[in-house]
Amino acid sequence: MNQPKKNQSGFQSANPVNIDTIYGKIPPQAIDVEEAVLGALMLEEGAIYKVSSILCEESFYKSEHQLIYKTVLEISDSGQSIDLLTVTRKMKDNGLLEQVGGPAVITSLTRRVASSAHIEQHARIIAEKHFSRVLIQKFTSCISKAYEDNIDELVEHYNEATQTIDDLLAGKSGMKHISTILDETRTDLEIRQEKAAKGEIQGVSTGLHDLNELNNGWQKGDLIIVAARPSMGKTAVSLNLFTKAAAKSGANVCFFSLEMENLKLSKRLILSCGGIVRYNFERGTMTQGDWSSYNQADRELRQLPIFIDDTPGVDVRHIGSVVRSKVRKNQCDLVVVDYLQLVETPASYGSKNREREVAEISRGLKKVAKATGVPIILLAQLNRGIENRDDKTPRLADLRESGAIEQDADMVIFPWRPAYYNPDGVFANGDSFENVMMFEIAKNRDGNIGSIPAKHNSDLTQFFDYNTKNLTEPIF
Repeated sequence: MNQPKKNQSGFQSANPVNIDTIYGKIPPQAIDVEEAVLGALMLEEGAIYKVSSILCEESFYKSEHQLIYKTVLEISDSGQSIDLLTVTRKMKDNGLLEQVGGPAVITSLTRRVASSAHIEQHARIIAEKHFSRVLIQKFTSCISKAYEDNIDELVEHYNEATQTIDDLLAGKSGMKHISTILDETRTDLEIRQEKAAKGEIQGVSTGLHDLNELNNGWQKGDLIIVAARPSMGKTAVSLNLFTKAAAKSGANVCFFSLEMENLKLSKRLILSCGGIVRYNFERGTMTQGDWSSYNQADRELRQLPIFIDDTPGVDVRHIGSVVRSKVRKNQCDLVVVDYLQLVETPASYGSKNREREVAEISRGLKKVAKATGVPIILLAQLNRGIENRDDKTPRLADLRESGAIEQDADMVIFPWRPAYYNPDGVFANGDSFENVMMFEIAKNRDGNIGSIPAKHNSDLTQFFDYNTKNLTEPIF
């Protein structure tokens, strides 16, 4: 066994230490986790977006795994799909395939795991092991330096080691100098000036002129809550005003329907776009005119950039992965989720604290909106408080499990129909409640709040600007 040697100061210098020896020889389980993560990345589209903020190339212990992950990142950055074929082909084109053991090794990785269900948890294990290795390497090196006589080199080495560790702990920090942020602010202002000069709104069109005037359209990174009691028509509103209008203005819309299957949504869009009487459609007694409208609506809708996901029981991670994937492909400018109370959370499989679960959902979707820069419209249900009072105008307190929802939301909108509660009612200006939808803007982080009226047909398939100013509060 080698004995430490004494230097001029009388200290014994340490022999170089092998990282594997200190680390206890990297456990086979750690390698298994690395292989499972790499396999999952090639099995399910969008899995990369769950781990890209957690892992870097150096996070992997084996150099072969580092090369594979580096290739996966390159494919992701190019906007291509990540699967066994694309990874194998890319590694071959880059001359790396044989370095990792050939196609058979890549194929074997996909057999290590059935899905990407636990990929984030596994990624964090890899990141923790990476941190442990770096810590051991850096401070072992510092210990070796401490046996030498040069204190200046030791201090420099220590500062470099702690800086590396701090950077690793900080991860992909969003910290920016104020000058950089001011440059971004100026650029944003100049873009707004240019749009205003052309008569364009700043965000994605809401479909209603008065609402656009109030909020300048749906803004990037905002979480918008659209909440109503059952039968108020919140899904019809989202499809007609938010989805169709936004798509017709050139925005790509991603609609997550947790309540209604895509065929029913398609039917509603057809009825709305074509102005077809619902009764004739449902009974199969459409007239020649109805068929003409149907065919025209069909042709128009096929050209719109609308994407619908009707997968039941999805959670925030699924929504976030799909949104990030679509954003990378420039196929997502607006997201609609119908509706909040049907979104799953990992805690919901055993937790009885529904308020906490809803808080996790709203907070999670706000993070997705902020990270992707895409406005997210989240539909939600109101509690029964409205039914028990004379004034039927919805309030923030009517939000079910409201605490975190109103806190996370940048805007809260309550669509409601006065005629639903008072069919014969009239407004103060004498106009009838019939076929009027009120939009109560109860919260607007960057603007005003207030009431905006809109007209709708009896089937709730079409909505229009009211075109009458100074409509006052309803009279019951």
